[in-house]
Amino acid sequence: MNTHPGKILIVDDEKNIRRGLRAVLTKDGHAVQMAASAEEALAVLETFPCEAAVVDICMPGLSGTELLAQIRARWPYTAVILLTGNGTLESAMTAVKEGAYAYLLKPAAPAVIRQTLEEALIASRQQREQALFLESLRSGLRRLEGDTAVTPTPQSVPDYLTLGPLQIDLQAHEVRRDNQPISLTPTEYRLLVTLSDRPGQVLDYQTLVQLTLDYEAEVWEAKELIKRHVFTLRQKIEPDPAQPSLILNVRGVGYRSPRA
Repeated sequence: MNTHPGKILIVDDEKNIRRGLRAVLTKDGHAVQMAASAEEALAVLETFPCEAAVVDICMPGLSGTELLAQIRARWPYTAVILLTGNGTLESAMTAVKEGAYAYLLKPAAPAVIRQTLEEALIASRQQREQALFLESLRSGLRRLEGDTAVTPTPQSVPDYLTLGPLQIDLQAHEVRRDNQPISLTPTEYRLLVTLSDRPGQVLDYQTLVQLTLDYEAEVWEAKELIKRHVFTLRQKIEPDPAQPSLILNVRGVGYRSPRA
């Protein structure tokens, strides 16, 4: 019996591998969910906040590395262990650079998977605890600042922001164009507000990830994370996403909104 059981997601298009891993891990006391594809895994993750995921790289549809990128963006404290039957040193290095906790070759021995998962769970919990600790510090600082700062009048807090033809209702968390609502994900909304609130100011990739995803990332990782959200946001708000006018790219640095 594992002395530190956790919540584990197994993602593999091969049924026998999924079932075999589940048998091993449930015997160790883990709570285990399974998915046969990356798309199914994303649906499972909405209701099953796992601490670690064991993910096959080669699957129909979204690949394991594409799933890794989405997990890193949306569930940053989930440790991802990638499995592959055709590993190379280059692919292993790429996986680690993209944020995988570990990279194992199939067929991986049960003892190796158990040990790797135990270490991944420890790392996941440490990251979560550190984030909670930092947020506690930030909350304490905000309270101290609130005690000493002059309370702003209600008029000093804007109800709306505008970006070109867009009107952003900060109270209702709604975005409209020509009085028609635009459906955005929470991350897309935060990204839009962050850029709209700083017209003309260039925000680098790391700053945008920290402000929109509340996640500290290296420059290369931040760039990959934020550009996915910029792409989907542009599809929804830009008159011509191929020639964006509302979210402007600053090559090699980050993004900005138009100057006021």
